[in-house]
Amino acid sequence: MNTRKITLLGPQGTNIFILLIFLFFIFISWFTLYTLTDFQGLEFDVDNILTRQVVFSVASIIVFFLLTYLSIDNLQNYANILFFIVVGLLGSLYFTQPRLGVRRWFDLGPIDIQPSEFAKVIIVVFVANYLSRNLNKGILIALIFGTVLLINFQPDLGTALIISFVFLSMLLLSNIKLRYMSLLLLTGVSLFFIFLEIGSRVDNINIVTQYQISRLNEFFSAELDFSQSQSRLLISSGGLFGQYFAAENIEKIFVPVETTDFIFAAYAYNFGFFGILFLLALWGLLFSRLRRILTVSDSDFDKFVIAGFIALLSFQIIINISTVVGLIPVTGLPFPLLSLGGSSMVSIAVIFGITNRIFIENNITI
Repeated sequence: MNTRKITLLGPQGTNIFILLIFLFFIFISWFTLYTLTDFQGLEFDVDNILTRQVVFSVASIIVFFLLTYLSIDNLQNYANILFFIVVGLLGSLYFTQPRLGVRRWFDLGPIDIQPSEFAKVIIVVFVANYLSRNLNKGILIALIFGTVLLINFQPDLGTALIISFVFLSMLLLSNIKLRYMSLLLLTGVSLFFIFLEIGSRVDNINIVTQYQISRLNEFFSAELDFSQSQSRLLISSGGLFGQYFAAENIEKIFVPVETTDFIFAAYAYNFGFFGILFLLALWGLLFSRLRRILTVSDSDFDKFVIAGFIALLSFQIIINISTVVGLIPVTGLPFPLLSLGGSSMVSIAVIFGITNRIFIENNITI
């Protein structure tokens, strides 16, 4: 473990770029939520959600700085324990009351905790630990496949897909033989349809739930899902430069859950095509910086963790935007650090905090 002088910004060597871009994304989230005050027909108090997001942001910033003091060796040593803890939490969700037809949250009074948001991050760390130690991949595949099924039963197909994509990406980085990867994909697809057939014949066993079927039916119907059609209108109305700074704003359109799943539509309306390019360019710049670890670090664990985080964030952004514009069915995945949500924001802060610590230990300061 590196011992470093403590400064106002954490341990000496804190990567200023990682810190500043993390804080800037949080500011963009605040400003986007603030712009919702001008939207018509909202069924929530914007001041209330903005206050909540500020509280979530403060908690996330604290988590970020706390993780800068966690050595990567300790993180790797506790990876297995963290994985089985989060699997236990996912399993215990089945004893909670459903909300909106799904079981994804623990109700802790003033706050809700969504374990699947943290599961995505911990699974990356767990898989990185497994692959870096060159352990039996068959056991790893079985553990991840079981976890994906557990998440899908909530149901949370979006998170299940994200974890699957990230896992396959990390396997490819581990130089797994192509025939094994093909066999893995074939086996996964085959098992899915086998379980689907079992679920259609046995009561109380549903791989694809009625909730997910209704989402698919809405997507393949003649008309887009209402939220998706409205979000398309918002995005197209944003034009090149957005409507927020326009002299005369057109009447803004109501989109359900626009603070979470569809916040990107509100952002696109306010800041337009160039605002979208700016946001995506920031993420692209971040990913290009993260790739430095793949060439600088001598630690396979560091490389797998960073590769997993890049895959996780990029896939989630792609799926969220694809949902908003109607390319795929509604998944419920938030846009990282833009959508309202404590679990999502804190889990992304964990990613930034771990990444910052990896940069510190590899002496990458800018």
